[in-house]
Amino acid sequence: MYIIGIHYSGLTASAALIRDGHLVAACPEERLDRQHYSRGFPVRAIRYCLDAAGITFEKVDALAMGFNPGINVAARFRGGLSERVPYPGHWLYAIPNQVFNRLHPAQVRHTEQVFRLDGSKSFDVHYLTHHDCHAAMAYYGSPFERAAILTVDQYGENTCTSWKTGEGNRIETLRDMAFPNTLGGFYSALTQFLGYNPDADEWKVMGMSAYGDPKRFAEAFRKLYTLREEGQYQLNYEYLNHYNFESGKMYGEKFRELFGEPRRGDDDLEQKHYDIAAGAQHAFEELLFHCLRHLHEVTRCPNLCLSGGALMNSVANGAVLRNTPFQNLFVPFSPDDTGNCIGSALQLYYGVLGHPRQAIDLSHSYWGPGYSQQEIESTLKKYGIPYRTSTNACEETAVLLAEGHVVGWFQGRMEFGQRALGNRSILADPRDPKMKEKINAAVKYREPYRPFAPSILEEHVREYFDIEPQTLVPFMEKVYPILPEKRAVIPAVTHNDGSGRLQTVSKKTNPLYHALLSAFEKKTGVPVVLNTSFNVKGEPIVCSPTDAIRTFYTSGLTTLVMGNCIIRK
Repeated sequence: MYIIGIHYSGLTASAALIRDGHLVAACPEERLDRQHYSRGFPVRAIRYCLDAAGITFEKVDALAMGFNPGINVAARFRGGLSERVPYPGHWLYAIPNQVFNRLHPAQVRHTEQVFRLDGSKSFDVHYLTHHDCHAAMAYYGSPFERAAILTVDQYGENTCTSWKTGEGNRIETLRDMAFPNTLGGFYSALTQFLGYNPDADEWKVMGMSAYGDPKRFAEAFRKLYTLREEGQYQLNYEYLNHYNFESGKMYGEKFRELFGEPRRGDDDLEQKHYDIAAGAQHAFEELLFHCLRHLHEVTRCPNLCLSGGALMNSVANGAVLRNTPFQNLFVPFSPDDTGNCIGSALQLYYGVLGHPRQAIDLSHSYWGPGYSQQEIESTLKKYGIPYRTSTNACEETAVLLAEGHVVGWFQGRMEFGQRALGNRSILADPRDPKMKEKINAAVKYREPYRPFAPSILEEHVREYFDIEPQTLVPFMEKVYPILPEKRAVIPAVTHNDGSGRLQTVSKKTNPLYHALLSAFEKKTGVPVVLNTSFNVKGEPIVCSPTDAIRTFYTSGLTTLVMGNCIIRK
């Protein structure tokens, strides 16, 4: 049985294909149309998934959509498709086929249509509740047979936080919190106030928080929300305006009374801005941990799955086990909306159609296009680019890194999600204290405070990080403190507060990247390399050899390694 999952209700549209409950391929549309945060219908991504499986569209049994606009229609809620609804009549063509034949006036968790291809078979289109899809992405991909689940984002239909449990092939909802009482919206309002783009740049605020003092604006933040019984919370709408889709501001005039004038995007950053960012991060964690402690109290389950766009907050994720009673935590490689193409397909197959749960492999994120050595060399020859072929690219790259080269590393199938995990990466020596500044300024063209991630051999992780026993971080999904005695050893990946958003590298899931780190350790004694995504500011991560070549020659990269080919400037 083939199911195509689609995310098309916000930034970065995407598509995935599962076969009999197992993921075959997945890709964001932006990697193929080269438009950052592409919101267009993921036609190219769907075509890639079909090609990866070697099938045509006629072989597909069902489509699963990671958002249910039937709920919005029933509630006359105007926000939430891939574009803002300019007028109520827009729904008539924004919703495929215009009619939902199973629309109920109450909360509908599942809306269904029948779609017919011209001259071909008909198949079902399933619109699944957004937070159910977030939960499916986390739970069905986790190693847990039973788990507590919390999903948090700005909103999906009319829900923004959902407490759930998973057992076997079923996910059950314990409680939903309705928009506009949203942690995602809360953090986005602070993001906008600090001069960044809401729904896109929240991770910049997270990075800034390490340079600030959360106590400076503690009294102001206490006016923005109230903790309530049973894990609930209440935002103060006197100050926040994120619920008003007709307004360009997510914060109100009274907000300025607390924090002063907002920063414009081109204004210099002041200590005040870092302190506000630190306060926002502290407040977000307080609210999140409040929700989680109650979830544990209700479920008494040691295992926790987290998903939703707000759980891209890796600083908070890394602090969960230290601040809640949970013992084990799983965060998928794409907890944001982009991952709902995968989540919707899994939710349809297991949660709706009721197939017995299987052990599915979501231990890695390498589900995108890959290119053979022949395809790489053909591309280089087409553009007349000189290169040489290495007999041991890992050994040679380790030497280049140790000599101070900044390397574009292009190997295997592309990662799915916002984080490059060793296949479409820019790599550098973490021992060089000037490397962070160099890459931010000359390669990535981004803010100087932004940190870079340490990729570390998983067998050495506790030698460098203060991390719980048996904990691995394969997707850069959590931040942990670097041990004090190791911070001077890897200064380029040590953030201002002594932490690192690490990636533990497994020989099982990425043997080539593991071999590169092993070669670097053999040469330097350090089992860590600096890893950041292979792109420049404002562009998607590279997908094809052509993308890699273009980025290489328009940035400060000194070396490009694609397959076994080494290109030098």
